[in-house]
Amino acid sequence: MRMFARILGIFLLIEGVWGLFSPVVFGVFTTNRLHAVIHVVLGITGILLSRRPGAREYLIGVGGLLAVVGVLYFVPGVTGLIISLLNVNFAVACFNIVVGLASIVMALSTPREVVITT
Repeated sequence: MRMFARILGIFLLIEGVWGLFSPVVFGVFTTNRLHAVIHVVLGITGILLSRRPGAREYLIGVGGLLAVVGVLYFVPGVTGLIISLLNVNFAVACFNIVVGLASIVMALSTPREVVITT
């Protein structure tokens, strides 16, 4: 689970930094400055939380966020808002749904970490 959170964090950080300089990332994912900044923040958070017991909660939170944005792209009447705010295209929406659900499944299928302090 921590490794998944770290890999997701690294991917989001790379995508976010790249998106600050280009409206298309990895040749298929559209982005804008707001979208890129959000991914930079989520990426740094994922990398940091992958080193401690907060990785599970991170995956649930970021997974839910990605899945919701992805699904909203396909909701008539909301598509335009998602495109204008975050410059999401079909590829980004599908990717967000898949990675969001995978993150949630990964987090919920892994037992909670117990922290013992003395």
